Amino acid sequence: MRQFKILILTLLTFCLAVSVGAEEKKSSTPISIKASGSYISESDFSDSKAAVSVIGGKIDLKAAGVSFSYEGKNYSWENVDKLDFGNGVDDPWDTLHRVTLGYSHRGKINKNWFYGAGITGTSAFEEEMSNSFGGAIRGNIGYIFNENWKALIGARVFVNSIRTSAMPFLSVMYEDYEEDGSGLFVTIGAPSTEAGYAFTNTAKVRFKFGVDGKTYRLKDSSTVASKGYIATSSMMTGAYFDWKPFKAFSLSVGPEYYFAREMKTYDEHGNRFGGVSKQDAALGGSLTFGYKF
Repeated sequence: MRQFKILILTLLTFCLAVSVGAEEKKSSTPISIKASGSYISESDFSDSKAAVSVIGGKIDLKAAGVSFSYEGKNYSWENVDKLDFGNGVDDPWDTLHRVTLGYSHRGKINKNWFYGAGITGTSAFEEEMSNSFGGAIRGNIGYIFNENWKALIGARVFVNSIRTSAMPFLSVMYEDYEEDGSGLFVTIGAPSTEAGYAFTNTAKVRFKFGVDGKTYRLKDSSTVASKGYIATSSMMTGAYFDWKPFKAFSLSVGPEYYFAREMKTYDEHGNRFGGVSKQDAALGGSLTFGYKF
């Protein structure tokens, strides 16, 4: 309950700050909100008959470079007695939470060169927030070749309770739109790649490949690892229909396919124990609504 109150207080503080900023700069400070839901169908763990499905929900708020998000994932387990972790009786966990607060800035150096930078703080946990925090800083520089092509290169450094990592990233972007809004767009890069076709200014199809990894602090009474951690990772491909019937509103919906899925367990000191629990591939989907004030 205390963590929930902290979450609500943070959200209210963010909204208040955004509202004040919007009053001061109505013409130049857009405020956007996105609400999304996702589902991953039940799939077995590769070395047992245990299985799990996941229902997720997320809300994102952005204004003047500041962003806040909350994501919750609810797990539904089957045959927990077959799992390699936990006590074989109770569900390993029910809902995992992730709160993110960040700031990003983009700008131009000259006609062709541009840059971006950002800082993000996270808290990912089952119940207690203590020792659940992480942070990241990132920066990039890019170049516009012409009206169709641009590229950027950068790096991201991330730290949490179990690891510190540095990862370079690269993106090459191509866009070719007609006057009616139709056209092809492609972003090739790591850790995500995206391509699609816009039929008009209001409708397009989009295909995406991405890599995801998150670490959560388990509750004090966890049967998996008291005050320990669970690290999840996966790859995903998705196909989406994006619709924007008017300027302020957007909708995106589509099927997804998750694969190369793994879970790793760590004790409260960040030391890994046990093997890697691998999951079979699974179908899923997502639905996202967006509104810009």
